[in-house]
Amino acid sequence: MHLLKFSIGILIIFICLWSAKMIVAFYALPIPASLLGLLILFGLLHWKLIGIDWLEPASPLLIKYLAFFFIPVGVGVINHLSLLANNILLIIILLFGLPAIVLVAVGKVSNKGRYRD
Repeated sequence: MHLLKFSIGILIIFICLWSAKMIVAFYALPIPASLLGLLILFGLLHWKLIGIDWLEPASPLLIKYLAFFFIPVGVGVINHLSLLANNILLIIILLFGLPAIVLVAVGKVSNKGRYRD
C-alpha cells in the first residue's frame, strides 16, 4: 500500500513536469519547464485539486536526494565558464551594484516619509 501511495505521488509530480514541458515546447516559452511544472503543482495544491496527502509519501525521498538534482546545473555552469569569465564585470555589477542602488534609493525615499525622526 505504501508503494502505491509513493508511486501516485511520483506520478503526479512527473505529470506536472511533463505537462509543463509540453506547454513550453508548444508555445515556445522562454521559461524553464521545471519552473512551470512547479507552478502547475502549486496551483493544483492551492485550489485543492490534489491533496497534500497524495504527495506526502514521495516527498521525503525527493528531499533526501535534492542535491543530486542540482548536478546538471553545476555541469552547465562549468561548461559555460568562459562565457562567465568574459562577462564577470557585468555579473558583479548586477549582483552587487544594482541592489546597492536600490537600497540607497529606497532609503532616500523613505527618509522623506511621514515617520522620519
